[in-house]
Amino acid sequence: MNEKQNYIKELAKKNNAVILAHYYVADEVQEVADYLGDSLYLAQQANEITNDVILFCGVNFMAETAKILNPTKKVLVPDNNCFCSLAESFCVMDCMEWKSQFENSYLISYINCSTEIKAASDIICTSSNAIKIVENAPKDAILLFAPDTNLGSWINKTLGIDMKLWKGHCVVHHNYSEDALKKMFKENPTAEIIAHPECKENVLKYANYVGSTTGIINYTKQSKNDKFIVLTEEGISRKLKLESPNKTFLFVPNQKQEPNYCVNMKKHNLDKIISALETLSPEIEINEKIRIAASVPLERMLKL
Repeated sequence: MNEKQNYIKELAKKNNAVILAHYYVADEVQEVADYLGDSLYLAQQANEITNDVILFCGVNFMAETAKILNPTKKVLVPDNNCFCSLAESFCVMDCMEWKSQFENSYLISYINCSTEIKAASDIICTSSNAIKIVENAPKDAILLFAPDTNLGSWINKTLGIDMKLWKGHCVVHHNYSEDALKKMFKENPTAEIIAHPECKENVLKYANYVGSTTGIINYTKQSKNDKFIVLTEEGISRKLKLESPNKTFLFVPNQKQEPNYCVNMKKHNLDKIISALETLSPEIEINEKIRIAASVPLERMLKL
């Protein structure tokens, strides 16, 4: 670790703080995390944490989830302008209007949504547990899935069902170039294609494996293949290489033939983490009535 990273560890210890980070943040931030993982893993850890302070390095809805589960703890973010394009695509007014169009509806919301949407939902899911959550939904209800239409479409196809889908998407996963993928595979015909289910069907149809970031890490680690073409945010490359140092990972570019990064995830850096731990701000704050309502579908997910 460098000098700044060592100082962060000292500050965290001084403030009885724990650092949570998503795989998509910068490598230097991943390196100081006490817990590094995908949305499901981080939600599970947030539900168990005993520290007084949680510093969350991810997009805002992730930090909000930690606060929903830990109302008495101080939840900090290094940069509070890390918005998720998917979460921003679905507001609570649109949600309520959409739900009202169906009788006996059951809203399954992807964790990539606002606290207000969680409060209006029947249960929450992540890409790691979405299939299980949908399979356990009431059989007599009209299933609604929001906000990711690509993930919802993949679930519908996988299970042979017809959930009603909101038309939101992640600007990163929605933006892969099919032509670039085909070209990359032509040049690397022995590679396995690995994709996140937030991707569009036009690229998912080529995949040997579709799954969450943790699923991708585990699959590539266990596979006997030594080369993979990856369709998810490139921040995962650090963990992939740590788990499989002798394997090759090729990342598909976006429509502009540029690296496909989540700009918001990359806003966190060591200087901002230091500032957050020195000042104990910016802090996530949630209206208590909405927090209580949002905790119900989250707890249902975690229990299941």
